Amino acid sequence: MLPFFIAVWSCIIYVHNAYAEKVKLMARNRACVVTYAFDACRSVPPGCSFSTGPSGGEAPGEVDGFVGALGSFGSGLLSAVTGSSVSSRMTSTVSKPRVLGGGGTSVLAGHSMQCNTRYHDSPVRSLASGFCSFIGIGC
Repeated sequence: MLPFFIAVWSCIIYVHNAYAEKVKLMARNRACVVTYAFDACRSVPPGCSFSTGPSGGEAPGEVDGFVGALGSFGSGLLSAVTGSSVSSRMTSTVSKPRVLGGGGTSVLAGHSMQCNTRYHDSPVRSLASGFCSFIGIGC
């Protein structure tokens, strides 16, 4: 009976450790994304890495195809209209007990959020930013 109980308790401890690591990883990833998005996606918090782009990334395939056909102009247009989004994925490894074969299991956390709008302090800067997002010449 003792080997059976050792295996059961090893499984219980392993599941607990994996779930605790997943919760910590999700909290750290969410904190990175929220901090970066609330700062209007300007300065990356330490220890975080992101992928940014137009918020149309989660749009239906027809919209993505339309924007892709327009190239960088379409991407700039979509970004100017809807803003940009930020997403992050983090992974961590949890070690398995030897009773279960050893090794490790990867734990994944991912979040995506719309960046805050940056408000310009003058109408001239607003127009310049709009021009740069649409045309992109001389910016």
